[in-house]
Amino acid sequence: MTDETPISIIIVDDHKLFRQSLKIMISRWPDIAIVGETGDWQESLRLIEEHRPAVVILDISMPGLGGLELAPRIRKICPACQILILSMHGDSNHVYRAFKTGCRGFVLKSDSAEELELAIRTVAQGKTFLTPSASSTIINRVLLTGGGQAPSIFFELTQREQEVARQLLQHRSTSEIANDLCISPKTVRVHLTNMMRKLGCASRDALVERLKEMTTDSDPAALSPPDLPQ
Repeated sequence: MTDETPISIIIVDDHKLFRQSLKIMISRWPDIAIVGETGDWQESLRLIEEHRPAVVILDISMPGLGGLELAPRIRKICPACQILILSMHGDSNHVYRAFKTGCRGFVLKSDSAEELELAIRTVAQGKTFLTPSASSTIINRVLLTGGGQAPSIFFELTQREQEVARQLLQHRSTSEIANDLCISPKTVRVHLTNMMRKLGCASRDALVERLKEMTTDSDPAALSPPDLPQ
C-alpha cells in the first residue's frame, strides 16, 4: 500500500445504526475509504472476496456466526486483509481469542475516534494494535499466571456454568442438563446464553466447539476444577 492509495475498509457489524455512525466518523478521514458494510456474515464474505479491502472492521457478537468464528474464514479468502476487532467485549478471553484466530488489532467501542483511527492505520501497515483499555486485561492474565501462557478460562465461568459446560460436552440436552443439576430448562438456557457471551460464540454448536478447544489446546485443565489448598 502506497501513501497515495486510500486504506479500503469493510465494516461487519449487525447493528445498522452503529454502522451508519461509524461511516460518518470515518468519512472525516479522507485517506480511508469504506468500500462495503453489512450486518450479515455470509454477505461479508462475498463483499470481502469482491473488494479485497486492506482492513475489515469486525464485531464479535453477531447472529449466525460470531466474529471470532468468522475471522478464520476471512483470512482464508483474503489472506492480505487485516482484521480489526471493534467490540464492546474487552475481557481477556475475547482479546486472547481474537489474536489467536488471526486478527491484527482489537479496539473497544467505548474507545475514542482517535484511538480507532490509529488502530486502522496501524493494522493497515501489517502491525499489531491493542487498545490500552484492553491491554491491561492481558497484563493481568500474565501476572496472575506468572508467565506468558494464557491462564485457564475456567475461572471466567461461574461454578454453575462450569457444571453446565461439562454436561454440554457429554452431548446432553437442555432438559437432561436441567434434570441432572436440579434446575429448570429456562435456567439452563440462561447459563448457555451467558457462556456464549463470555466465550464469544453465536450459537450452541459454536459454544460446544469452543469448549472442546478449551480442553485440547494449551490450556488442557480449562474445564477441570482447580486444586484447592488442603
